[in-house]
Amino acid sequence: MRCLEARLKHRLALAALLAWSAAAPAQDSARSSDQPNGNRQSIEWSADGNSSMTTENGVRSLRMSDNVTIIQGGLEIRGDTAVIEYRTETNELSRVTVHGAPARYRQALDDADSDAGGPVTGSGDTILFYSDAEGNSIIELIGNAAIRSNDMETNCETIVYVAELELIRASGNCAGAFAPRDD
Repeated sequence: MRCLEARLKHRLALAALLAWSAAAPAQDSARSSDQPNGNRQSIEWSADGNSSMTTENGVRSLRMSDNVTIIQGGLEIRGDTAVIEYRTETNELSRVTVHGAPARYRQALDDADSDAGGPVTGSGDTILFYSDAEGNSIIELIGNAAIRSNDMETNCETIVYVAELELIRASGNCAGAFAPRDD
């Protein structure tokens, strides 16, 4: 009976949290509205475990645990725990942090915009997602980092991937491979 009560309380708390986030101003993207390309997409999330929200120093943080999934457009990040941070004044996304064993990243690329075509996938102990000053989406894969596309694979201690530019900056012991394309 206690287990059923605990599950019911957890579901009620999660429902209240979802109702609060639905009533909050809509967050359309990881980029602020003054960014050059104006990509404005909502962020969807789910978690099987506990979720809690706090606000401190102008930042609202949503913490989640157990089988966490975060989706923004064609981007998907999965892990064991996650924190989504928003600026309270503007409700703009500051950063997403996902931890896992490993945390996993996948992003569908538009074949017309990509030399490689197909999805980019990656993994790491920690994944950070945020936008830089130019409005580019940044994915940091930290610890046992790996990133793959149709024509390359890189494994390093840390990988920073600029999604719109399809650029990688890697550090630590690295190894990788390039595959020729059929053009």
